Amino acid sequence: MERKACTICHGELDSTHYESYDICTECFDLMEDLMSEYFIKTITRRGTGASGEMYSKYLKDTIDYVTDYKRIREKSKRYFRDVKERLETAMEAEGEAGPEQRYLERMISVLGWLQDNPTFYNYYFKEYYSCPNCGASIFEHFNQQMVGDWLMITCSQCDTLIKKYFLPKQV
Repeated sequence: MERKACTICHGELDSTHYESYDICTECFDLMEDLMSEYFIKTITRRGTGASGEMYSKYLKDTIDYVTDYKRIREKSKRYFRDVKERLETAMEAEGEAGPEQRYLERMISVLGWLQDNPTFYNYYFKEYYSCPNCGASIFEHFNQQMVGDWLMITCSQCDTLIKKYFLPKQV
């Protein structure tokens, strides 16, 4: 029986981590690194301007699923560009073939796949728009805390764990 291939690196698919997406463990780990950074930047970005006015506050406080859905994707192009520039700079500094170079090349492949598959953002973040316990918008009601090497994102209304990320060091 022929084994499936990873849709990103085309290597052998050792396990399925995302339902409906054939992504190998190595690409999954890199995807989690990219998505965790993007998720954290997205939820911690605060609005600017007239947000203190009553009507603006009303609009902000009544954000629904569609608005949060759009918010997750609105800055993805700039994020892709910034990460790609950091990776290319690191690759130039590394210079020679080795584990670090292979890591950076694979990370660029994962980033390219994300750019070509923007619907993956909707799939990935579908459970993180609002708290599964109380329904509060995660964009408005979240806490973040480092516990060892883990970043814990919790709902500030009911303290439910929303997502945790392993962050030993960031490049």
